[in-house]
Amino acid sequence: MDRDVLTDTLTDFGMTGVFYAVSELSAPWGIAIPPLPGTVVFHLVTEGGLVLEVDGEHTTMSAGDMVLVPTGTGHAILDAPGSPATPLFDLPRVELGERYERLRIDGPGPRSEVVCGAVSFTGLGVARLLRSLPRVLPAGDGGDAAWMRAAFDVIGAESRHPRPGSDVVTARLADILVVQVVRSWLESGTHDRGWVAGLRDPQVGRALAAFHAEPGAPWSLASLAAEAGMSRSAFAARFRETLDEAPMGYVTAWRMDLAARLVRERTLSLARVAERVGYQSEAAFNRAFRRAHGMAPGAFARRDLAELVPPPAVQDGLPSAL
Repeated sequence: MDRDVLTDTLTDFGMTGVFYAVSELSAPWGIAIPPLPGTVVFHLVTEGGLVLEVDGEHTTMSAGDMVLVPTGTGHAILDAPGSPATPLFDLPRVELGERYERLRIDGPGPRSEVVCGAVSFTGLGVARLLRSLPRVLPAGDGGDAAWMRAAFDVIGAESRHPRPGSDVVTARLADILVVQVVRSWLESGTHDRGWVAGLRDPQVGRALAAFHAEPGAPWSLASLAAEAGMSRSAFAARFRETLDEAPMGYVTAWRMDLAARLVRERTLSLARVAERVGYQSEAAFNRAFRRAHGMAPGAFARRDLAELVPPPAVQDGLPSAL
């Protein structure tokens, strides 16, 4: 059952690019990437090399290497350890599209070329999956290395010789590579703590699978423990030790994430959404939703819709007076 939940999560990443940048960098150089909460930042070296610095730890990268910084932690990429880093958004850039840019730093030293980007996700469970990942996640050398290398080569060619649509090709291939790096990590089996470890725990995983299959059922600590075949106290302790949260706290948080998605989709009434996530009382659902998301479901839906529709003053690029 753990594989089904993870497959659903990988299938439904809901990936959205925040920005992509192709950088031509000649030493000395350094770029400071600010914290970008809720995103995965990636760096792909297509020529030369760099040093990735995250929380004082250094990772040396060369052509063909790719790493993810999964939790949006602020970090730096440098030509060498100790090089000063200029904040990313202070660097001059050429905007090639709404979310696609080209950066250039000219120096007398060796040249490197790097494709960087930040992507966010809306899929249910993705945030929990990302929190399970290590602070820095390199692309592995598993069975998919050959096609990943081919994708790296295509991205490098598109960045060195831009053509119409290069921004789209680069962004889409980068998105696929991000998912593949995460998938390779999942297949590595090195998961001692966190959401993935919980899903794969023989007993906790059974309870989680049962809950995910029917999140609106009347779950309690006792019923979850029964699914796991454990006493309530033993199950609660094992759950907390593995996932770093209490079982019923997990249930509420997952239900509220699901509720937010259903409210955004606007295909069900609020009463029906409440029922789908285990609340027989719409008033109780509204209180829980407000605690989780800082506003009532109706206000959440209106805000989400407003973010999708540009205000009249900027629609079609025309002032409202026209």
